[in-house]
Amino acid sequence: MKIIQPTLRRATALFSAAALFALSACGHRQPEGEIQGAAGFAIAAERAISGLDRKMLQIDGFKVPYLQGGNGEPLVLIHGFGGSKDNFNRVAYYLTNHYTVYAIDVPGFGASTRVETADYVINTQIDRIHEIIQKLGLEQTHIGGNSMGGWISGAYAAKYPQTVSSIWFLAPAGLQESRKSEVIQKFEQTGEIVLTASNREEFEKIVDVVMYERPAFAPGFVVDAMAARAAADQPLHQRIYKDFKTVPSDLATALQASNYKGPGLIVWGKEDRVLHVDGAVELKAAMPGFDVILMDKVGHVPMMEKPEQVAADYVKWRETIGQ
Repeated sequence: MKIIQPTLRRATALFSAAALFALSACGHRQPEGEIQGAAGFAIAAERAISGLDRKMLQIDGFKVPYLQGGNGEPLVLIHGFGGSKDNFNRVAYYLTNHYTVYAIDVPGFGASTRVETADYVINTQIDRIHEIIQKLGLEQTHIGGNSMGGWISGAYAAKYPQTVSSIWFLAPAGLQESRKSEVIQKFEQTGEIVLTASNREEFEKIVDVVMYERPAFAPGFVVDAMAARAAADQPLHQRIYKDFKTVPSDLATALQASNYKGPGLIVWGKEDRVLHVDGAVELKAAMPGFDVILMDKVGHVPMMEKPEQVAADYVKWRETIGQ
């Protein structure tokens, strides 16, 4: 069944994709906040292929879109800085046969509400994620995230340990060793924020910094739409990035001092230019019970660069911990 089901899903999704593009051609629009036009419908088709449905909830001052799909124990996934819930579309294709996947647009990112004057530092976002998880009705969940989302996930487990079954770290931020990275060194030396863009050319440079090798990424019109969104968000995201730098990078010590004693899996690309791979050693030293996978020829977003391998490693790990 695990072999047949994805094949059936992909065949069904081909019809879904054709229907979505037909709707786009007829002038139908994506929901508020989502990327519009052909690019938006292409992204929606990718969600359909992975068995994910777009849903919406509201918390204090923010509309929060999220993706949900699959069966089994809940797995909440949180994207990185400048990313969105759709960063998990491709890895979710291999996960929704095993778990109920929730991929969330963190307030201030993706298709969530933008409030220019709001506080987006990690501790504030942790409490927003807690409210989101409560709204989803999840009393106990596995949680995971990439970069900023990994920091949020780990700090969330430290603050709400009784609600977390396991943590999946995908190159998490919030670690001292990560200060060695090329991107952070450039910011500290020049003030340049490499992860924000004002145009298509700068957005292309972000992609090349974030990924070791580009996978079958997206057609040009999708990249155009994503670059336009990044440019519109640049002023807010530059302010958020600078605010992050006022917060101690204390993920390892926060977890070590917390009551969270559950399992954790640390996944890191050896070629990560955004957050140095030595962060895995720092986090492992603080939490010796955590497991570590270092990936060759992978950059900062393992779940996008090698989705099948990353998912397979995660499923196998969950089996070894009996969850």
